[in-house]
This record gives sequence, C-alpha cells and structure tokens, in this order.
Amino acid sequence: MRPKPKATPDDMAFGVNPCVMALATGVARSLEYLEDTANQRVLDLVDQARKAQLSVQPVALERLDELTGGGVHQGVLVRLRSLPEADLRGVAREATGPSLILLLDRVTDPQNLGATLRTAVAVGVDAVVLPRRRGAQLTPGVHRASAGVSFLAPVASPQNLAQAVELLKDAGYWVVAAEQGEDAFDATAFDWPEKTALIAGSEGEGVSQLLSKLSDFRVALPMDPRVESLNVAVAAGALCYLWRRQWPAKPPADIPNG
Repeated sequence: MRPKPKATPDDMAFGVNPCVMALATGVARSLEYLEDTANQRVLDLVDQARKAQLSVQPVALERLDELTGGGVHQGVLVRLRSLPEADLRGVAREATGPSLILLLDRVTDPQNLGATLRTAVAVGVDAVVLPRRRGAQLTPGVHRASAGVSFLAPVASPQNLAQAVELLKDAGYWVVAAEQGEDAFDATAFDWPEKTALIAGSEGEGVSQLLSKLSDFRVALPMDPRVESLNVAVAAGALCYLWRRQWPAKPPADIPNG
C-alpha cells in the first residue's frame, strides 16, 4: 500500500469546477477519475480530456482520496502544467488607461486567496501580486476555493512586495493600502487614482509596516465599531469594486455585421 502523502502536490486540481476550468484554459496535462463513477459531469470531463489527447486514467476511490489528501474531489482530478505567470513590469508598462493591481500581503489562507482571485477576475484587475514567501500560493485548495477561476487570474510572484511596489510607483501607479487609522480615507468617498496599486493584508496582521510606509494613501471601509475587521476577501472585493465604480471598464467594441 502506498503511504498517504503528507500534503497534496501543488501541480494538481480536484473537484469538477476546477477541472472544468483547467481543461478550458489548457493547463491540464492529465486526468484521473473514479473508475465506477456515474457522475455525468465527470464523464463529460473524461471525454473532453480524451479529445484533447491528454492522458486519462480510471482509479479507485482510495487512490483519489490518497492523492487529494482526503479533499472533496468529486471523483476527478487533473495534473497541471506549469501555470503561466503575469509579467508585472510588462503589465504596468502596457497600462495606458485605468489600471488596478492588487497586492496581497501575508494572506496565508487558501480559502481567502481563492475567493479574492475570483473577485479580482470578476472586477478586471490587471494583476494580482503574491509574494513568494509569507503568503499562500496557487495550490489545489486555492483552485477549489475559486472554483477554478484561479486559472484565469493574472498572478505575478516577485521576490518581495516592496520591490513590486517600487516598480509600480516608477510606472506611475499610486499605492493605496487598505488600513485602518486616523489618516485613513473613507474608501467609499475616496478619489481613487486612475492607476492604483491596492495593498490588502491578512485579517490578523494587516498590511506590514514597510508596505504601509511605502504607500501614498490609506483607505478604510466604514464599519460598525463593534466589527473589528473584515475578511480580506470581502474587504479586497469591496475596495476593488469601489475603484471600478470610479473607473468603469470600457464596453467591448461592437462587432461589425456581415
């Protein structure tokens, strides 16, 4: 019997929705599914994978449980290719109009990261910046929490966030930290810069002192004083939409008839 893995490998996604998105975005390299499944969505994924000429293998339930560390796999998992990484310098250089870049400082919970990535894609954030250390990365838990939308997110992973902030400042971005304090602006009345680099920290630790000092502005969501803080995914989502309210996305160009 194979020993149970101590942790689920990062080159994997499991559950129907993450696998759907992995196949749709071309990042899946193989698929494994429950050998006696009657789940039509799983069977459809098997057909899609075979049509894409991916390796497809039926496996026993115990094997799926083992591979996913006991996660809710719904009878299917995919192995992933190396995920593409956004070029932060290139994104900043090519931004000629309104642009929002979200930097996540010390956000370690996969559920929070997955939910934040889902919102970032919905809002149209140009890049989500994750530090290589002291923060969650793109793991199976993140893919599941985002329902696979993490495969659509433009994620950049520089060596550290301070360097990323300096790069963005040089490219004309104003740095806004989501942080409570006497000098914090009410986020609902704040005049959001056209090019904003928004820093959101974890619920427990908030934005680090270094990044706070590098910020041009601080903003806070107005809240009932009995509520000390908001989940980072909720707070970041609200702030991103406040920026988008001021800087609406351009509608897609009309497609000529005929």
